[in-house]
Amino acid sequence: MGKRAKRCLGHLWFLAAMFANVVTPAGSQDLLIADFENESFEEWAVTGKAFGAGPTVGPRVDQPSIKGYSGDRLLYSRHGGEASKGVLTSPPFVIERDYINFLVGGGYHLGKRNIREPKEFYGEECCLTLLLDPAELVYTFETINAGHHRLAVGDKIALRTTTGPGLDSDDRVELEWATWDVRTLRGKTAQIRIVDNNAGRHGFICVDQIVQSDQPRWDVLHDADILRRANENVAKAEKEAPPRHAYHYNAPVFGFGGPTCVYHDGYYHLFYIYDPFWDRKDTWNHNFWRHARSKDLVYWEDLDVEIWPSEDNGEFYCASGAAVIDDNGVPRLFYTSRSSERPMDQMAAVGDADLTTWRKYPTNAVITNTPDNPMTHGTDCGIFKHEDKWYMVLGGLKMVDGEYKGCYSLHASDDLIDWEFVSVPYVADTKGWEEPEMFKLGDKWVVIFEPFGPTQYYTGSFDWENYTFTPEVHGFVDFVGSEKHDPKTHGHAEYSGSFYGCTPFEDKDGRMIYMGMAPGGQSLPRVLTMRPDGKLAQKPIEALAKLRGEHYAKTDVDLADESHVIHGIEGNMLEVKVEFVPGSAQEFGLKLRRSADGSQNIPIRYDGERLEVSGERIPADLMEGETTLRLHVFIDQHIMEVFANDWVVYTVAVSAPATDLGIELFSAGGSTKVKNLEIWKLASIW
Repeated sequence: MGKRAKRCLGHLWFLAAMFANVVTPAGSQDLLIADFENESFEEWAVTGKAFGAGPTVGPRVDQPSIKGYSGDRLLYSRHGGEASKGVLTSPPFVIERDYINFLVGGGYHLGKRNIREPKEFYGEECCLTLLLDPAELVYTFETINAGHHRLAVGDKIALRTTTGPGLDSDDRVELEWATWDVRTLRGKTAQIRIVDNNAGRHGFICVDQIVQSDQPRWDVLHDADILRRANENVAKAEKEAPPRHAYHYNAPVFGFGGPTCVYHDGYYHLFYIYDPFWDRKDTWNHNFWRHARSKDLVYWEDLDVEIWPSEDNGEFYCASGAAVIDDNGVPRLFYTSRSSERPMDQMAAVGDADLTTWRKYPTNAVITNTPDNPMTHGTDCGIFKHEDKWYMVLGGLKMVDGEYKGCYSLHASDDLIDWEFVSVPYVADTKGWEEPEMFKLGDKWVVIFEPFGPTQYYTGSFDWENYTFTPEVHGFVDFVGSEKHDPKTHGHAEYSGSFYGCTPFEDKDGRMIYMGMAPGGQSLPRVLTMRPDGKLAQKPIEALAKLRGEHYAKTDVDLADESHVIHGIEGNMLEVKVEFVPGSAQEFGLKLRRSADGSQNIPIRYDGERLEVSGERIPADLMEGETTLRLHVFIDQHIMEVFANDWVVYTVAVSAPATDLGIELFSAGGSTKVKNLEIWKLASIW
């Protein structure tokens, strides 16, 4: 039994009974595409010398032993020596079954996907590729950003690519089963292209028994092989990476994106978009999900890459989504799938008790953009439960009076397996709508969205009979980039913000926790509550106090058109809480990362109406009954989060020399009183 088969059987396990009601019929008889049992390649087109004049009869005496092929012959690409190269292309055939299965062996060389020369090859690959005429696919606005993932091969495009599993420790070759899921391509005419364009010692490929079937021969619901390769590459990179030193969570290597979090059995489980092959300059954007966990949302433990793009069905990107625990305590993940051949689909997976091993639904995709849904596409699913049903929200665009406008769709399910489209509850006057979330706080519903610009929210009411949302109050979740925001014209190219909101979730204490992406990692977790005026109140979680070290405190400091430099504490990892009583000053505030001579600093200014952070002026009006401005600031080397009176939040990347560590209070054009000041040095979580 080969490595691929052993890994496959090792994961045919937990929760199989969950899908016992999903019956896969025995199906029709397999259709043979090629068994390579003839002396010649017949109608297959041959280029180069690697494949010789026809299939090979068993292993040649001058080559390593080969096992696992079927019959007497197989396709073998070492004719003409190790340096020989070649291409073998099948005649066209119609896809008539759900899967294409084949035996494959040889060195692992998928190829350099960004290389187009020489014209007939991609790079140093040894692989099989499924080719299709682009005219066979409907390519519309629905496949946003997917076009550049289509690899042109002459007048065809490549939709599936697989290489061999590699050689064993004795340099022996064993062919193992691989599968392409082609359910969405049935009825289309395709070709198979087999390439050896690698001159290295392990640069060859063996193929046999290519068949169409109604059953997969490889476990497409848990791709242990791709996860193994991903985690091996990450582990290697982490050994060479510098140690982390910060209190914002960030991945040790290769970046961080689109986080979602869920509480289960004593742990907060964080999943985030992650490319485990980012160090390979020859790869394209090919995102997985990685996992971390924490007992307190402060200290985090890195875990493995655990959700993978299903290459067997053309998926190349696992976008944002949601993690939930179902009514039976079973973990589930949902994410937006992106491929080169179809609109954005919603995929789902079921996890084990530790949320570390996942199997994808055999019924995927759980949601496709059906004709009932007038949106152009659906992306970045958010999930919540209301009364006895589960609901999923998807961001997208809808054509209104000849113009695309941002909106979100609502889908319902009784069991998190079968979903139905319900409505498009609200269409906004924005250019886009991503990362949607919907949840209830008090007696109001909150809808969060990212319209290709600053993350925003509406609070309002929801009509559950007609499935419509009526906004009453609008606000920014994070004000970075908000000063010049125009909802009609603002786009990613113009937005220079540092915060992208992602997933709110309710924790074991009933708190609504919200996190997003900060510069280089995750923002600090925030607790959301509803203010009397309908705006969201946001506070950093209290557990961050665990990081506090050296402490400085001072009260009742009167500033009369002057600056007050703090002596006795400084640093680049600080928590600062200060309460100002406005007086006659034209402006007052705080300066962080101050140089010794005061010429360099990061100022936070307030003029009675607006707060200025990093040169951007944002509203910070006091609520009725409030008489003081309360700033709660976290500075973590090159990240700063500013909380003002518990409703204004500003997250931004900052830059300062390593020697600039001072703190200053100031008042200009009049007097201001500092009622309370507290400063703590904060420890790293690593």
